[in-house]
Amino acid sequence: MDQQRSSLRSNTLAKNRDRHLLEWVLFMLVAFLSLRAAWYIGEGNTHDFFWKAWDGLGYYQWLPSAFVTGDFDWMFWGHKVSEDKAISLFTLGVAVLQLPFFLASQWLTWVFEYPNTGFNPANAVAMMAATATYAGAGVVLSFKLARRYSNTPSALLAVIAIYAGSNLFYYATDQPLMSHVYSFFLITLFCWCGLRIIDGPRRVHVLLFMFSGALLLLIRQLNAFVIVFPLWMAFSSPDGIKGAWRNLVRHRWTFIIGLVLGLVPWILQSIYWHHITGDWYANGYALKGEHLEFDKMVPGKVLFSPRNGWFVFSPIFLIVVGTLLVHAWRNTRTARPVLVILIITVLLYSAWWCWWLGGAYGYRGLVDLYGLLAIPTAWFFRSVLRRSWSLRIFIAVLFWALIRLNFGMMEHYNYDWFSEDEVWSQILQVVGIIAAGN
Repeated sequence: MDQQRSSLRSNTLAKNRDRHLLEWVLFMLVAFLSLRAAWYIGEGNTHDFFWKAWDGLGYYQWLPSAFVTGDFDWMFWGHKVSEDKAISLFTLGVAVLQLPFFLASQWLTWVFEYPNTGFNPANAVAMMAATATYAGAGVVLSFKLARRYSNTPSALLAVIAIYAGSNLFYYATDQPLMSHVYSFFLITLFCWCGLRIIDGPRRVHVLLFMFSGALLLLIRQLNAFVIVFPLWMAFSSPDGIKGAWRNLVRHRWTFIIGLVLGLVPWILQSIYWHHITGDWYANGYALKGEHLEFDKMVPGKVLFSPRNGWFVFSPIFLIVVGTLLVHAWRNTRTARPVLVILIITVLLYSAWWCWWLGGAYGYRGLVDLYGLLAIPTAWFFRSVLRRSWSLRIFIAVLFWALIRLNFGMMEHYNYDWFSEDEVWSQILQVVGIIAAGN
């Protein structure tokens, strides 16, 4: 009996080592490719890296303001609210995740005697590395999430397809200062830890659940609807929501520490809002006159418009959403909460006055949910792997074409597209160039 137990324990440890090895290889591959591509796209021009970052500069500006200039009254990217103050439209949530990399870059700034501006080459490379790291971690978490409801080969194919065949790659490399890769990481981490809490968590899951939940909400309040996933999964579990809550508070001190760590960025943000406006909560977009228009919702344009439409620039998700709808109809576990979150997100973004989200490659607002969408993507690949070889080869060629299309569209992307309603002719011309192998 002891020998059987020892053998079983050895087999379990071996399987865990194999799983962890695959996850580490996946992380290193995605992180390395993201960092290399970011450097290649920037052509080593670290000066333009910050000043051509668009909204990305708004997320990063908290770090040089806190550690270099000490000035929060008028940061680099803000909206004027008085004669001597401007409010940042972007919260400090992304900067919290960037902080360890920024501190390392400040040490390199001192070592190599770069000008201490917060925008030197060391700072730029550190931010590329930060985004690459969170992209790799987010892909690994997506893999773990998808594998939980499918199998290893289909989950691996799913995350590779999403990383290479969607605008996730663009925001990990071409616009790495934007918030989307960070939200993608946090949402996937939050959902994964939520599932582990339902199972019966370790302390680290409780800590990360609380911290990631607070931070993803600070980065973008729209992310609040992601709570639907762990709540739905807890409700449908044998012990229900009460059982999940008991698991969450079982590690009482870890729960409290996680809550406090999650509240610290909110408290700092609230102090900033009060300093700038006199109110403990302030919405910079509202002060700028930007808002939701629920009587003018255009979900069809969010999905199909040539003006950054999701399916237009990432057609891979036509297959993914189709699979999700089929499984939601069959009431496959997890399908309906993922579909509900996706529908709510699309509808709310479609009510935004700038429904195309300004300068973007594809519909960038949905990048945040790609960790959850890895689940139906894995279902699709699991189904394909059970079919005939002829179908497998056809799907392999199809996805290769979609990945090639994605890279070709990124290469030929024109920022004028997002400012025009009708650019089908230009897009189709680019598709023709890609199809011709140019």
